[in-house]
Amino acid sequence: MFSTPSYSKWTKVGSSTNGNTFYVDYEKIRKHGGYVYWWDLTDLLKPDKDGDWSYKIYNQGDCRLFRYKRLTFHYHKERMAGGTHVVLKLPDKNWNYPSTNSSSEDILKQVCSR
Repeated sequence: MFSTPSYSKWTKVGSSTNGNTFYVDYEKIRKHGGYVYWWDLTDLLKPDKDGDWSYKIYNQGDCRLFRYKRLTFHYHKERMAGGTHVVLKLPDKNWNYPSTNSSSEDILKQVCSR
């Protein structure tokens, strides 16, 4: 477990019907080798079963084929990626294709257009 302050500039990009809010750090979007890399954050309305209030995820996107992989997960005990957290590096081996009208689709469209 780690305890570090969050120095990202999060921009709200949407909300879910269950009250969770989604953010992207546009200042840290990087493009390399035909892919786009970005951080997104999910701020929960209520803590999950493990007591986590937010998730910060590092992603790899393929804008040409409109798909993404999640590379690193950070589970935080406070809102907006604050407080102690656990890092889980279990990258997706397979590409994910976002569902129509989902937060994943909205975020991928936004990071690809930058």
